[in-house]
Amino acid sequence: MGLKKTLLEDIAKELNVSKTLVSMVINGKGDTYGISKKTQEKVLAKAGEMEYTPNVFARALRTGKSNLIALLVADISNPFYSNIAKYVEKALALKGYNLMICSTDENVEREEKLISLFAEQHMVDGLIVATTNTSGEYFKKDRLRKFPIVFIDRYLPDIESNYVVANNYQGSFELTEMLIKKGCKNILSLNITPSHISSLTERVKGYKDALKKHHIAFEKENLLEISFDNIQNDVTEKLVKRLKSDHKIDAIYSLNNHIATACLNVFNAIGFNAEKEGLLFASFDDISLFDFVKPNIISVSQPLEQIGIEAANLTLHLIEQKGSDFNGYKKVVLPTSIISRG
Repeated sequence: MGLKKTLLEDIAKELNVSKTLVSMVINGKGDTYGISKKTQEKVLAKAGEMEYTPNVFARALRTGKSNLIALLVADISNPFYSNIAKYVEKALALKGYNLMICSTDENVEREEKLISLFAEQHMVDGLIVATTNTSGEYFKKDRLRKFPIVFIDRYLPDIESNYVVANNYQGSFELTEMLIKKGCKNILSLNITPSHISSLTERVKGYKDALKKHHIAFEKENLLEISFDNIQNDVTEKLVKRLKSDHKIDAIYSLNNHIATACLNVFNAIGFNAEKEGLLFASFDDISLFDFVKPNIISVSQPLEQIGIEAANLTLHLIEQKGSDFNGYKKVVLPTSIISRG
């Protein structure tokens, strides 16, 4: 049997005061209701002694404020999202807010269920979302249009919204152009599903536009689609097939760091030496693993700390402005940088 959770009634009984008085003190309203400092100190001391833990969800329903923000990401195991989450959490903590993190696994239905639970049931004060939705229709609901929501990494082009993203087009264009300037003319790119999300469509556009600028025709078979639900197997099957059938490939460009890791696993499994074959390897997103592996990986680095801090501060700003006159959406697009190893 587990330990009994301490309730407000238990503290009140111990001090021989009312439950209402205890509630006022614990919710920081002791001064407002004229409760003496001495009594407040007694209540707080007893609450600490009895290891009282407030039910933030019950309080949110009662007061309309939970001091809790939810972060919904596609995949928390991806270092890109876990690092952003770390910076979001730090920035929120400075303002007295806590963070709840959930993975949607690129599932629209799961994302909508979580948003409905958090926003429509008043469980959190604001949402930061790396959306996997195909359109903004869901976010046009009255309840959500008035709720503090900030999109990160991706946004929905068909609705006006607040968002913080990296310049995916710029990063992809510059990386592709660097490969071309290094002599590459047959660049195989690997994209991940769902490929409709804004960050990926912009990376693909940057890749294609760089080819076009340098008068290199885009070949449809040079853009492989990799399933989010089956990354390693899909990369293994499709990459090995292309490497065997097309010996003109002189660069592999992964549009996602999970795909890049899967490619490295394939190289290792089949004994493929990219450098010996004169093939360059590049990835959008940079992770620490890339510093320790071969081949040398050229990568696009996103400003994760800045994304996290900007997203947290924008969410808090929206919470503070809630109910005030609308003063426009804030769209933050941050520059990327290229890391060229070796």
